[in-house]
Amino acid sequence: MSNGDSLWILLPTGQRASGEWIDDTLHSRASEQGLLDRLTQVAAFPRQRVEVVRGPNAEGQVNEMFYRRGWADGLPIVPPTMARVDAMLRGGGQPRNTVLGEAQPLQGLVTVEKVAINAVMAGCEDCHMPFVLAAAQALIEPEFNLRGVQTTDENVTPLLMLSGPAAKTMHMNSRFGALGPGWRANAAIGRAVRLIMHNLGGGWPSAVAFAGLGQPGRYTLCLAEDEEFNPWESLREELGFAADDNVLVVQRAESVVNVTGGLDDLASVMASATSSFSRLHGGTVAVVVAPYVAKLLADEGRSKAEVKAYLHENSKMTAAAFEKTWIPSRLAGQTKAPRWVREALAAGGVPAVEKPEDITVIVAGGDIPIPQCAYMPTWGFPSCRIAKKIDLPQGWSPVTEI
Repeated sequence: MSNGDSLWILLPTGQRASGEWIDDTLHSRASEQGLLDRLTQVAAFPRQRVEVVRGPNAEGQVNEMFYRRGWADGLPIVPPTMARVDAMLRGGGQPRNTVLGEAQPLQGLVTVEKVAINAVMAGCEDCHMPFVLAAAQALIEPEFNLRGVQTTDENVTPLLMLSGPAAKTMHMNSRFGALGPGWRANAAIGRAVRLIMHNLGGGWPSAVAFAGLGQPGRYTLCLAEDEEFNPWESLREELGFAADDNVLVVQRAESVVNVTGGLDDLASVMASATSSFSRLHGGTVAVVVAPYVAKLLADEGRSKAEVKAYLHENSKMTAAAFEKTWIPSRLAGQTKAPRWVREALAAGGVPAVEKPEDITVIVAGGDIPIPQCAYMPTWGFPSCRIAKKIDLPQGWSPVTEI
């Protein structure tokens, strides 16, 4: 609701089931870490659902206020007015008070309304809401290990991959620049997920989240599988869904490594220390295959399963090289390698992952004769590839042209 120079906004931050606000814990953490010179208004907000902001520059006030309270990611946000949030809720088709679960580590309740508020702030269109809800539900699944993702000193982030016809309908990019910038769906849906982690789980940098360097993917890491240039079965069909389903697949990714070349180049990168954490914890990694490379492989008669098997077999690191890497050399005695790693090393070399099925392969990127692929190593445990079928609500409509 807006009345003249007044904005009626909904608060994005989380409350626990007990009613406590996570900001009180965050104020203590921010104070301990010396962050209050920047976050000057942490925990200083009316303890209620709605707040009224008045003045000639109300939207600017909201941006500054949310930043100082710790509710933003450093970029400007869209003020979550009651009207905008109501529209987002209509796009999602679920009751606003539905509780999906708790966001770790500070256990803020993930309600449909709170998801909508953070989606508005991220710049989402109303039609994006079902996908943001699916991502939020994936985050709170035990196997995603949100507590670990939020608190580790590694640079891990959620990787969102949409497989299905809705991607094209709502302009989610799978072609040139699929990992950004330039496409609202890719940018805003991934950003909404980060704000949910931030505002409901309390994953504030330097206060709760201690990723040593961070990475651009911690703003957003979201893309679509290309439908036209994929010569194999789609990711959704591979995972047991129907061809006309829309499925959001969520994994953990530590980085995005550009690989210009074919299977041997990808395997070489996978064989390196970039795969240290999948060798330590296990897990599922992702390989983005350029349309040009995918066509060459398909023309050679290689199936997706054969591509995975080749990458697995040729991503082996020798025992001598493995022992020189940071984890076994510095953490020896503290962390024991999994049995499959020890057995592989005894046999001559350890692959990037335990088995070929632990490699997610999707086709995306520019449709030109350039072999620009990517490898996304993983971090953490347990193994994680969460697939959420998205049932679009009645009346769902994509972005409309102006």
